[in-house]
Amino acid sequence: MNQQIADIALMMVLPLGITFTAILMSASADTRTQKMMGAFLSFLIVAMDCVFFFAKNSFIAYNCDGGLLLSFASLFFFAIISFIRFDDRAAKAGNIFLAFFMLSAFMGIAYWDRPTFIPTSDYTAEEIAAMNTKYQDYIASFQNGESGQMMPSSSQIVRHKAQAGGQASKSSNDDKDLSRLGSYLIDAETVIKRMYDITNAIDAFGTLPSNISESERETRSSQALAINNNAVALNKKVLGLFHPHESSDAHKELIQASECVRLAAYALYSYTLQENPEQQLIQYKQSRDQIGQMKIYLKRFWNATEALQSNNQQPTEQ
Repeated sequence: MNQQIADIALMMVLPLGITFTAILMSASADTRTQKMMGAFLSFLIVAMDCVFFFAKNSFIAYNCDGGLLLSFASLFFFAIISFIRFDDRAAKAGNIFLAFFMLSAFMGIAYWDRPTFIPTSDYTAEEIAAMNTKYQDYIASFQNGESGQMMPSSSQIVRHKAQAGGQASKSSNDDKDLSRLGSYLIDAETVIKRMYDITNAIDAFGTLPSNISESERETRSSQALAINNNAVALNKKVLGLFHPHESSDAHKELIQASECVRLAAYALYSYTLQENPEQQLIQYKQSRDQIGQMKIYLKRFWNATEALQSNNQQPTEQ
């Protein structure tokens, strides 16, 4: 449900709202010249919207990131319309600054590490469309409470690369695959380090004394809540981590590991809220068990990535 709200807000409401506002701003211009220039710029905004909605993943990735990219581009033209529309010097200066900042935001998202603007991306439109579909499957599976098993859905797209005609083209593709996998592993190592930081914090948290006062319990609960918030943020980071298509199976293991960290932190927070010793023991044991599961998933992740590296290096050496 949360992802659906984000999709509606960032892919529909925000871009179309800016478009209608720009059209109304152009229509309310005082002079004929202002109206003509505003109509031309509004036409460009409408054209970008049509490309985004009807030619999906052709120039802009059809996801929330693409919606933000489209919105910043539309706001750039909207600032130009406002610059033309108003005669006040302060308003003109403010709109020039707004146009510059919106253009900066557009460039920042266009060259983001997660591909959004197709012309500046190393990935093809088909690859990005397939991976966007996989992200929707990941998010939907966790929101539906199916984090224990990641079953493939009918919406998942499986692409098989055709063999290149020449040996040079094949070698270039192999090098590109290795480069993508290497970048993904660097990002994965960063989130894994954060996983261990959180589990170390859980280990250092220890247990609550039997005669703990209410003020001390509240303090320890706040500490556990901070650990839980970090684990939730890490889980979202892993879900949004862009990965090569061939590493999908390995990435599932990484997602499962981050989910275990989140559950362990939540069990620790629940442990601090319990006053019944039996319930406290159950919650604390669940937290420790989830940490053990995390290590199992991480071991599977490293085994899968080592196999991928070996498979990619063999064709390159040949």
